[in-house]
Parts: sequence; structure tokens; C-alpha cells
Amino acid sequence: MQRHIILTNGRSGSNYLVNLLNSHPHVINYGEVLGDWMLPYKLHKRFKLGGNSVTEYLDYIYSSKVFFYSAQTYSAFSRLRNQKQPRVKHWNQIQSIGIKDFSINFQKRQLQSFFQHQSDILVINLYRENALKRVLSRFVMRRTGTIKVEQNQGNVREKMYIPIDTVLHDLAIFEQETHDQFELISKLPARNVLNIRYEDLFESEQAQNHYRDRIFEFLNVEPVSVKSSHRKILSDDLSTVVSNYEELYTALKETSFCKYLHS
Repeated sequence: MQRHIILTNGRSGSNYLVNLLNSHPHVINYGEVLGDWMLPYKLHKRFKLGGNSVTEYLDYIYSSKVFFYSAQTYSAFSRLRNQKQPRVKHWNQIQSIGIKDFSINFQKRQLQSFFQHQSDILVINLYRENALKRVLSRFVMRRTGTIKVEQNQGNVREKMYIPIDTVLHDLAIFEQETHDQFELISKLPARNVLNIRYEDLFESEQAQNHYRDRIFEFLNVEPVSVKSSHRKILSDDLSTVVSNYEELYTALKETSFCKYLHS
């Protein structure tokens, strides 16, 4: 069974990819497993789920049938509760099994060399080049509680006031996160990494279909014409989202962050 990971950082479209992968009958992706708020990691910290080290914990997630069927059961009940059809898969169906997680979590867990020592893991490196839109997407999430939206839901309509000092601070942090993300995989062979830029992925429906096919080819599973039910939250026109957009524009136009105003 092939192992994979979606390596990313917050507000970069990873929920879209997790949903897409889980729509394939022979692929399973558990989503995030290294966050302090995630139940599996809480169990690891308290009861040593999978072993004493975080590496043993990750190996357990990739290889355990018990974890697999527990996750299947949890997912089925969650979908039923939300009045959706459950998607139940069996262990012997799965050809590629994976997780998604943030590069910042690999830093926090002292796993900077993890990928070098796990040479069989295929890395889907998903990154968002426009750090400003990442910052604004996080504002939307914190203000509205909206982490992801379905295809039939509308965009964020109410404008937000964005504190300029906070934006400047967060932009510097997000740029460093992207640097660290690429540093984690810098020594991996090119055949083990598929780089996907958020802006390219969401350029059009045709682009999404193109990357879907590339991902399935990368994971060595048959191409299937499935679609993710998730889509991006923000409008591309930031002036329709930020109530103090002129103030934001003025503050950024003379800084190194001005490039994000036009992309």
C-alpha cells in the first residue's frame, strides 16, 4: 500500500484536496493528525497511541487496521449526522493511504528530517503563494467559524475591517512558514514530490480537473472523474471583502508585501 501526505499550511486549500482524495474508491486520507486539538494526537500524548515517539505514532496511523476502521466508523456517523451518504471503504480496497498536515506541526514535533527517513512517502506539496489572501482567509475563519464551504454555499458577503498591524505581523509569519515548508522537502528526490500552487489549482474548473488527474497519476492509482465538494471561501477581488481596503493598500504598497496586492 502506497503512503502519501499532503504537506501544506493553513488556509491553502488542503481540505479541498483531502475531500478529493477521499472521493476516490482506492484512496484514504485521514486529514490532520499532528495538531494539539486533534483526537488521535490527544490519545497519543495521553496514552502513547502508536508508541512513545511521534514517528511511531505516524507509522501506526499509516499501518493500523484498527485505526483505519475506527476512522471509517467516525466518518460514516459524521456524514449521517450531516444528512450525507456515508462513504465506507475496506482495507483491501486501499492502494494509497495518507494524511495531511502543516509544515509548522512538523517543526513543533521536531520532525524536520521525517521525510528523509521515510523515503517511500509521496509528498503532495500544496502551497499558497499569496500570503495576503491566506491572512484574510484566516480572518474569515476566525470571524465566521467557516473552515470550509461546500459547492452550493455562497461566498463571504459581509465586509471585514482588517487591523493593519496584525496583517503585517501575520504576513511575515506566513512567508516564513512557506520557506520552512519547502525546506522540509528540499532534499527529497523530485519523483517523490508533486508541487501544487493554490493559485494554479483554483484558476478554473479545467485546472482542477488537470491537477486531479496529475495527483492520481502521482499516487499510482487509476484516474477517476471525481470532484471535491469543497471550494475556496474568498472572492478574488479583495476590495469586496475588506472594508478598509484603501488603508490596507496604502500600508502595503511601499513594502515587500506589495506583490500580494496584484496577484
